[in-house]
Amino acid sequence: MFGTLRNKFQTVQEGISASIRGLTIVENPKQKKCVKTRNVNLDAGADLLHHFQLEWNELHELAEENAVKAQEVDTLVTSIYQKLEHEWNNITCLNNTLAIIPKINNGIQNLMDQIGTLEEMFEEVEGALYQLEDLNEILDLQSRQLDHRFQLALYKEKKLSELNSIKAKLASEHIDRVSKHERRQQLMLKERQETFEEVFKGELEAYKATGCIPKIPTTQEGPSLDEIVLDVDSKMFDEFLEN
Repeated sequence: MFGTLRNKFQTVQEGISASIRGLTIVENPKQKKCVKTRNVNLDAGADLLHHFQLEWNELHELAEENAVKAQEVDTLVTSIYQKLEHEWNNITCLNNTLAIIPKINNGIQNLMDQIGTLEEMFEEVEGALYQLEDLNEILDLQSRQLDHRFQLALYKEKKLSELNSIKAKLASEHIDRVSKHERRQQLMLKERQETFEEVFKGELEAYKATGCIPKIPTTQEGPSLDEIVLDVDSKMFDEFLEN
């Protein structure tokens, strides 16, 4: 735009210079002609040159003002263009945003469906947690029952061990008492046997001396020795007594 104005101003300047050069009288040294002297205003060219110089200065000032204004217009047009481009970008972004609104709605609907599914899963997990708490309580109760049973088994085993120890002790004491009783019985039997032998020997000596068996007083009921009849041969008894 500014280049075109400069070209136009240069064309005008060249035209003015050509006009001024056309008005200037140039003498040709090769051709000598006789020029008749007449009344010529020699200052006319200077006035004309001054006039065109003033016009040129005015045109130059106008051109500079136009250049400044053109620069301002260019700056204004550039700012307007930038604003319009910014607005156009905003409108394009808005159109793109409006175009993806259905997709956003579909995404929101999918999210709502997923949230509903998650709520159902949360309810299931909550129910499972309640069941897990109940199961933990049951397992805790069973564990305490097993612990009590184990303690009871240990207590029972301890008491059985004590009972076995007491049984063994009582059995040992019983064996000692039985052995002592048997020894006492054997001693008593031995003493009775010795007593019976002494009595028998005394009776035997008395029988040998008197020929009859002395009666021994007794409180037992039943037949006496005199009333007992032995079914044996008297010869064998006599032989036994003689021996």
